[in-house]
Amino acid sequence: MMKQFKRFNKQYLRSKLSTGASYTEIYISILILIGIIILSVKVFHDLYEMVITISQGTFSISIEYFLSTALELIIGIEFVKMLAKHTPSSVIEVLLFAIARKLITHHGTMLESLIGVIAILLLFAIKKYLIQPISVSTSDAIIVNGALSTEELNTAYGTEIDVKYGNTIAGIISNMANLNNQCIQPGLKVVLGNNKFEVYTMDAKLIKQVKMSLLTNENDKLA
Repeated sequence: MMKQFKRFNKQYLRSKLSTGASYTEIYISILILIGIIILSVKVFHDLYEMVITISQGTFSISIEYFLSTALELIIGIEFVKMLAKHTPSSVIEVLLFAIARKLITHHGTMLESLIGVIAILLLFAIKKYLIQPISVSTSDAIIVNGALSTEELNTAYGTEIDVKYGNTIAGIISNMANLNNQCIQPGLKVVLGNNKFEVYTMDAKLIKQVKMSLLTNENDKLA
């Protein structure tokens, strides 16, 4: 009895710590986003100065400086999206923007530029070949990565799932399960529109793979 109580306490504390960390992450993301919005005023100010100086026949702000400032803000926005989505693709997008900014705004040697281009090619290759949304495909269903974003799912498979249900497939299942007071475990089925999602594999409490199929009739919803 005592062991079960201690085990329950540990699980409870882990759950609360995880929830607290998630809320802290959201709080920090909001602060970063507010900072980006405030700093975006500088872009408008620089743009205004560019217009004024051009009208006077001078050009005090270089295009490299203007692009550097704008790209820094874009990288910040992508970083916030990465914190919100928690997907490998969002991490790669942040790295792509960071490397692109370095290549565009800093005129280094040819070797540095070549290394930057190779790095971008490698990131694209990783995104295309290593971050695979499909792991298994059958005649009536596909098994996808739980971290696949809703936007990527809609683009890849022609679904029309609103991101309000969740940013990722795993998030959709978690939100729907919590809404219906269901326990998240392998075999859990969630129906959303004409799509049925089933938890295929899990790593502890993390949904790793999801089996997705298209509903063809009402009987499929009960299956």
